[in-house]
Amino acid sequence: MFEHLIIILMGIVFLIILPIMSTIKYWNYKPYMKYALSLIWISYIVISYEVFFPRESYYIKNLNKFSNITFSKETKVINKYTSFLNIEGEYSSCAMFEIPNKDKALLNNLKEDIPTTLPNMKNKCSEMINKEFKSDNLVTFKSIDEKNYRQWGFLKNSNKVFVYYKSFGMTNK
Repeated sequence: MFEHLIIILMGIVFLIILPIMSTIKYWNYKPYMKYALSLIWISYIVISYEVFFPRESYYIKNLNKFSNITFSKETKVINKYTSFLNIEGEYSSCAMFEIPNKDKALLNNLKEDIPTTLPNMKNKCSEMINKEFKSDNLVTFKSIDEKNYRQWGFLKNSNKVFVYYKSFGMTNK
C-alpha cells in the first residue's frame, strides 16, 4: 500500500506540479518559452484524451491482433468500453463489432479448440458481452499469459464479433 502512495505522489509531482511551476516561473522568461510551454500543455491534453477515450481504430486493431485475421475497414464498432487503470494496475477493454458479409466467410472455417466460457469478471465489459453473446452457437477463443487475458469470439451465422482484453499489470492473478 505504501508503494502505491509513493507512486501516486510522484506522479502528481512530476505530471502536474512541476509543469505548473515551470509555466509560472518561465512564462515571461523568453519569448519562445510561451510557445514551448503551450506545446507541452497541448500535448498533455491530447495524450490524456487518447488515454481516456480511445478511438475506434484501437478496438479494431485489438480484434485483428487477437484473432490473427485482418478484417476489412467496413467493420463497425457497435459498443465499446475501456476502464481506467486502477491503483493495482488492472485495465480492461472490450468491444462488440458488426463485420461485413465478406468477412463473415473468414469466420466460418474457424473452430475452437477447447470450448471456453464467456468472461465473468464482474465488470462492465463482462456484463456487456454476456448480455449479447449468450447463445448455443457461440465460438470463442481465449489466451492467457502472465499479465494478460485476451478473448474474442463470434456467433455462428451472425455478423457479431466481440473482443475482451484485461491486463493485470502489477497484480497477481
